[in-house]
Amino acid sequence: MFKPYRLALASLCIYRNILRDPLLQSLLQLLEQGIKEADSISTRDAYYEFLYQLFQSGMSFKNYLIDLIRYDDNPFSRACELSDIDNIDQVLLAAARQDLRNLHFLYKLDFRSLEERLGIRETALDLAHYAPNSLAVKLDEAKDWVSQIEILAEYHQTHSRGIIARYKAFSFSSPLGLQGIEKPDLPAMDDLIGCSRQKELLCHNTENFLKGHPANNVLLYGPRGTGKSTMIRALLSKYGDQALRLIQLDREQIDCLPELMALLAGYNVRFIIFIDDLSFEEHETKYKALKAVLEGGLVCQPSNVLIYATSNRRHLVREFFSDRGKMGEEVHGMDTLQEKLSLADRFGLCISFETPDKKTYLQIVDHLAQKNRLQLDTEQLHQQALQWERGRHGPSGRTARQFIDSLDRD
Repeated sequence: MFKPYRLALASLCIYRNILRDPLLQSLLQLLEQGIKEADSISTRDAYYEFLYQLFQSGMSFKNYLIDLIRYDDNPFSRACELSDIDNIDQVLLAAARQDLRNLHFLYKLDFRSLEERLGIRETALDLAHYAPNSLAVKLDEAKDWVSQIEILAEYHQTHSRGIIARYKAFSFSSPLGLQGIEKPDLPAMDDLIGCSRQKELLCHNTENFLKGHPANNVLLYGPRGTGKSTMIRALLSKYGDQALRLIQLDREQIDCLPELMALLAGYNVRFIIFIDDLSFEEHETKYKALKAVLEGGLVCQPSNVLIYATSNRRHLVREFFSDRGKMGEEVHGMDTLQEKLSLADRFGLCISFETPDKKTYLQIVDHLAQKNRLQLDTEQLHQQALQWERGRHGPSGRTARQFIDSLDRD
């Protein structure tokens, strides 16, 4: 029984990349050992190595295989994302259908028979759990996967492919590239109290972007702890089901922006590049690379990418009074000054945040206390909250959250 499954995997063309997966590698080893000598120690060892890899994944084999298929980045999934299936090359479609036929055969691998052949009495590993109405349910219930190729194409057109289909939040670095964040910290937009105007401006711009309408790069600036970064992260909670992805880029990685944007331009979903705490010292020159990307460079910003940045300063490059020009200093000092000030102007939308007043601060405290189901006397809660902020850095959303976290839940 080993040889037919090994032949099915050997015949993959479009989905050949999944053969590099560690679990599939261990399955290949098992099948090859089984072909040589089914009842050998090496075959049994290969089977338990396969089980080890499967238990490491925390999934059933069927779940795992479907995930490999729907998240694979290959010529077929790329074509489906960017075009209707009717416009895809027929040779490519034929190769994809053949692969789906082989993968469906592998999906139906009978673990009970395999274990009997190996002389092993274990619980068969064919139990799978699927989210209702998901692609996995449709594939599991289908008599053959070739008939589901249009469903799979629609999935890629809506959810993209590869790592972009698997995750909604990412980090980026030059040596590693895009890295998916398994469990991102995504606050709810409703948790932001006292900044309705800022939320309205940011959400309106983001909604235009998601609809494919013209939208602006955004700079959110104001005192620390006032909710700037939280508001950007909350966008993924609010619009994550509308093909929105969030990529956090460190200030030190700004030189990689052209490389990152070239990569993102090949996808059909919308990306917000999130740069937190953006500011530059007087001697730094990286801001020039950001200026070129925002506006004025030869390579235009892709239509599916926006930059949302936060800063504690309205003017992103530190400026000194000496920059205003003195006798004996730079002849064209005003030109240098204008260059520094022009970076913030490249953001089409600038949203200011203010330190919350006492009333707003206490409203934030009340909201967080209610969200955490804290049964406390309101007057006592307010008194403690005000005492807490006086010993910290003043009233802010961050201070309120830290105060709530400090309370004894008992």
